[in-house]
Amino acid sequence: MKKRILSSLLIAFAFAVTALAQTTALVAYEGGYFVKNGDRWTEYRPQDKDEAWNEYKQYKENDKFYFLNSKRCRVSVPKLACDKIFVDRKKNENWEVVYNTISVYPYCPNGNGIFYCYTTTSIEYDGYFVRNNGKWTEYRPNMKRGLWAEFDEVGEDENFFYLKSEHNTVQVPKTINNRFIIRKNDNSSWRGGYTAAAIYDTSALSNYNYSLNYSKAFVAKKGNNYKLTKDSGSISLDTNGNIEVRFGNKHFNTIYSSIRLEKYDEELAICISIDKKNNIWILNNDQCIIDCKEIGKKTMLLGCSNAKAYKDLMNRLRIRPIVIRK
Repeated sequence: MKKRILSSLLIAFAFAVTALAQTTALVAYEGGYFVKNGDRWTEYRPQDKDEAWNEYKQYKENDKFYFLNSKRCRVSVPKLACDKIFVDRKKNENWEVVYNTISVYPYCPNGNGIFYCYTTTSIEYDGYFVRNNGKWTEYRPNMKRGLWAEFDEVGEDENFFYLKSEHNTVQVPKTINNRFIIRKNDNSSWRGGYTAAAIYDTSALSNYNYSLNYSKAFVAKKGNNYKLTKDSGSISLDTNGNIEVRFGNKHFNTIYSSIRLEKYDEELAICISIDKKNNIWILNNDQCIIDCKEIGKKTMLLGCSNAKAYKDLMNRLRIRPIVIRK
């Protein structure tokens, strides 16, 4: 027992010393995460906003915390997951606990990535996967600085993404209620799984059947002139008549009456009818026009990051439209 305790202490100490010298890091908490890049830090809350939630500059550090400053507040970010995240809202040294830390990884090359974080029985094996349009990468920062493994996404169901590499097959859970499952490709032995610690993928966690995320949002001015806003946007819907449209931090939840394929400027498009006068037109896998008073009269969205959802919806509508009988 004493040897185990000593071993754990040595690993924690080695991790803390390594963290002092790291130029990048990923610090996860429930609902969001911090990314370190030198003395610049960025905070993300994917469920609330696609872009950065806040940006900070590191002004000092000690053996336990990084201290960050922004226009809004000061934050202390821990170097070990056993410590909490504190905030000094008025910058008067009145520090309050703001988040419980889930995981701290001393290497993060991706910045704003789609992270699936896991923990194990030993801190040295903790790591995370990054999802990127069917390509996945795995990092175990305490064992290796740099890429640990690469995978291709070969399928998915309601609970897991299925990944395959030269050596392993991995089931990545879509919620933290399930574990990561890893096995060798030759089925010679099961290697068990990892505990899902944090998942920052709004499309995987959504209760909607289809979710389209757009990087740019424009609002109509006079005629066909549009003005670029600072917001991103998204459209999420199920097959029971529920639809959610989001611009930045603003959410609009309403009911649609039908989804069908129709011509828009002589091109086939997906028409989502809220009622007779209000429609959303998904023109292709990258562009959308919202013509709805309740949501935003003449708003254009560009830069869709989920072409698969668009393709799946198109294929469904080619068979029959979705009609909600009220």
